[in-house]
Amino acid sequence: MGDNGPVARPDASAKLASVAPRGGPSRTLIGVLVAVVAVVAVVAAVLAGQALSRSSAPVSTTAAGGTTSPANAVPKGATGFGGPIVLNPGAPANAPTLDVYEDPQCPICREFEAAFGPTLASLVSSGQAKVAVHTMTFLDVGLRNDSSVRAAGAAFCAADQGKFSEYMAAVYAGQPAQEGVGWTDAQLSGFAAQVGISGAALTSWQSCTTAKTYAAHVDAVEIASEKAGVTGTPTVRLGGQKVTLTTPSDLLAAVRAATR
Repeated sequence: MGDNGPVARPDASAKLASVAPRGGPSRTLIGVLVAVVAVVAVVAAVLAGQALSRSSAPVSTTAAGGTTSPANAVPKGATGFGGPIVLNPGAPANAPTLDVYEDPQCPICREFEAAFGPTLASLVSSGQAKVAVHTMTFLDVGLRNDSSVRAAGAAFCAADQGKFSEYMAAVYAGQPAQEGVGWTDAQLSGFAAQVGISGAALTSWQSCTTAKTYAAHVDAVEIASEKAGVTGTPTVRLGGQKVTLTTPSDLLAAVRAATR
């Protein structure tokens, strides 16, 4: 790996096998991903150090709709500081928890969303599973940018306006073809308008992103995910157990089997 090349996603080959739809990415891509698995420990160590360093910095407030404080602002829908966004907190008590870990810059996460997004939305609306999204940002380290952090922060600001899922869908749909290019601030703002955040809500969203209201929460989600043993994206856990998925039907069957 050269000095100017991006560091690949940890555990990416395993994630590709677990979530790619039939007839998915080529054997060449899989081979490249497998070849870089050995650097996982190095990436994780560097990331943890940078994330901890960022977490110690003061954070500007105020968020529209979230719980705010200078150091631990929490977006609307999150389970707490460093916790995931729960898309349907009113799901029945017997519904299993489906944890989805994704990084905004992860190309395989975009493929996952394209293949499984409608099924996840169905599980959310039906309450068959309590869906929790953990927005990770470790790819910033290897790609030498801050796009995952900025996209995650913007998504949390969108959560305060009731548009977290829609915003993240727009981020993945608008992911640059070349990994590492990232998004400009204007593009991230465009996603907000695209999903229907307008008027006073858009002004609040812009204030939230400009102030980096959820910077500490972004880092805390990453650290919590690492501590939970997640080393790559996308990762899907059902009832705390990692699941292997090939088709949306596999996901539905797994949810039914896990329902108490």
